[in-house]
Amino acid sequence: MSRIKALAEVTRQGGAEALLLTGEVDLIYATEYTALEGQLLIFPDETAVFITDGRYIEYAEKWLVPQGIRVLNRNHSESAMQMVEGLLKERDVRRLMYEDDVLTVKEFAVLRKHLEMDYIPVLQGITDLRAYKSADEINCITKAQRIAEKALTALIPELYTGMTEREAAAKLNYHMAVQGSEKPSFETILLFGENTSKPHGVPSDRTLREGDFILCDFGAVYHGYHSDMTRTFAYGSATDEMRRVYDVVLQAQAAAQAAAMPGVLCSDMHEAAAKVIAEAGYGEYFTHALGHSVGLEIHEMPVASPRCDQPLKPDIVMTDEPGIYLAGKFGVRIEDMLLITEGAAKSLAEFPKEFKILPSR
Repeated sequence: MSRIKALAEVTRQGGAEALLLTGEVDLIYATEYTALEGQLLIFPDETAVFITDGRYIEYAEKWLVPQGIRVLNRNHSESAMQMVEGLLKERDVRRLMYEDDVLTVKEFAVLRKHLEMDYIPVLQGITDLRAYKSADEINCITKAQRIAEKALTALIPELYTGMTEREAAAKLNYHMAVQGSEKPSFETILLFGENTSKPHGVPSDRTLREGDFILCDFGAVYHGYHSDMTRTFAYGSATDEMRRVYDVVLQAQAAAQAAAMPGVLCSDMHEAAAKVIAEAGYGEYFTHALGHSVGLEIHEMPVASPRCDQPLKPDIVMTDEPGIYLAGKFGVRIEDMLLITEGAAKSLAEFPKEFKILPSR
């Protein structure tokens, strides 16, 4: 019930008499379970009620009742909002906290139509809680990372001259599923040759050729938690320029990891990598923020960007993913997830990242 207690505290601090959660990610966070849909009401006295229907009632009763959460099964004659309304009236709730970053304008209009009361946005309340990962959450993120690493290991010997980016991406997604991923963390980015200069390029029918860079940016999901990694390989052969750019990116990534200490501003973590790239003469070709937090969503707060003045704190998981992108030629990105600790940041990745030329076949 520790998360319910924490969310009840958010409710109290916000001056609300109840908190309504409907968003998938917030429900997973609150209940620590991934297979539920419904509405969760949390009250300042640390009690909670979950409303669902026949599709999820068995899961809900099995998982939530032992946690002390009351579970209600909605029948077809009553809408979910009518049940929420009834529960709030029972407790004479007049101030309701809601997920302002989840509800659409249409959904909020429906909510206000049914429930005439004061509405208080949760703002950063839940986001701030989710920024700091528990040991269990870190274990899930690490497990997702290991799944992704095993998938990439399986893919590499399957790459061949003439394979398309789409085929390679599909095979990587397949291997993640076989290894136990619930779904890809995001649309897998798997690019060849000149397409690697597009930081968020989309796999196409471009075929693999001797002398290409191969860029793989992907992740797995385990118990709702995401992983994120990028590796760049040469295929068959590599030019001196390819080796030089790769080395600069690797140095930049190491500099950012060394800087990632508690109290250091997120912007300074970005700057540590950007400085290495700029001093090597490639400053204008590092075109995005260094990284972002990872958890139940692939992009969480805080972020390692020039605009983020938040200090790093222990138990944040932050990506470290500098890149250099030479339009029309190639791009290189290397990415690990870092766990911020009281001392040096710890990489959650085990997959090697030294420059590697894959044999062509």
